[in-house]
Parts: sequence; structure tokens; C-alpha cells
Amino acid sequence: MPRRNIQPVSVAGIEFAALLNETQTYSADIPSYPVETGFSVSDNIALQPMELPLTLLISDTPLTWRGRARSVSETEAMLKELYFKKTTFTVVTPSGTFSNMGITSMQIKKSTDLGFDKEVSLSLQEVPTTETRTTTIPASYGKSGTTGANAGTASTGTGSTSSSGGSGSSGGSGGGSGSKKEISGSILYNVASSAGLI
Repeated sequence: MPRRNIQPVSVAGIEFAALLNETQTYSADIPSYPVETGFSVSDNIALQPMELPLTLLISDTPLTWRGRARSVSETEAMLKELYFKKTTFTVVTPSGTFSNMGITSMQIKKSTDLGFDKEVSLSLQEVPTTETRTTTIPASYGKSGTTGANAGTASTGTGSTSSSGGSGSSGGSGGGSGSKKEISGSILYNVASSAGLI
């Protein structure tokens, strides 16, 4: 491998001997339904988090970092600890700096071709973040009307029919009979009024 293709990389402060491969993947969800002519489609296209697959080399004899050599086992242990912490971190490669990245998958390869070195395949993905904002609601919003008094509670009953003993039951039946008479009287009055008799 040509010397110029070997580039350093840092993942959450963990320095690797070399960067063998880097791919920046950008994707978006685009609706399949038709969009009316003249309307902006930007609100209908959902951008997905950026993905950053990396292939890294762990070596006891780093080719790029001078005086910062870690053993293969030490670097591997730090990588596993980072994975199980389930936290975001910053990645620095020759292409730039990528913040708020997380590990979606990790493979650590050992083969006879690598000797004592190991090859690490990391699948990283950007974690979108938003800012939290708070506001104070005025106390007057919890009151009713212009006086600011408590609004009280609303009654959901159909009416009060409380009474005592037998007089309550007879009063209830009398009230029901009176209501029927009033309804009948109202109907007769309306008929007579319509006929011009009243």
C-alpha cells in the first residue's frame, strides 16, 4: 500500500494507526405521491442522518501517529468500552471533523494477512440534536374572566329531585303529571293561536 494513502484518524479521542477506507453516505426519504405544481417540495423530503463507515487499522507500530503508540489489545478494549457506553462522540479524519456520531455496528477482524495487527470496520451515524427552550406561563392564564376568580366546576346532573320519605315520591309523581299537563296546554295554545281563535 502506498505510504501517501495511509492517513490518521481519531474516534472519540482514540487514535488509530491508519485509515484504510472512508465513505460518507447521505440519504433522504422522498414521497412517492404526486406533488402539486408550484408548491415547494422541501417540506416533503426528509433528510436522514449522515452515515460514516470507516475501515481502520490497529497496530502496535503505528505508521502515522508518532510517539502515541498503544497496544492492539488496549485500543481494542477502548473501542469496546466506547460501544457499550452508548454515547455520542467526535470523529476526525482527513476529510474533516464529524460531531455527534454514534456506533451502529462494529467488526474487529484478525487474520494471518494482518499478522499482529487488526482491522476494524466501524459503521457510524450522526445523531440529530435539537435545542430545548422553556417559557413561563403567566398566572392569569389559570384564572377565568376579568376578575381572575376561580372558574369553579360545572354541574353535569339533569336536575335536583331531592326530597324525603313518601312526600318525595308523591311530589315527584305530581311534578311529572304537572309537566305533562303544561306540555299539553302549550300544544293546545299553539294550535288555537295558529287558527286565530286566541
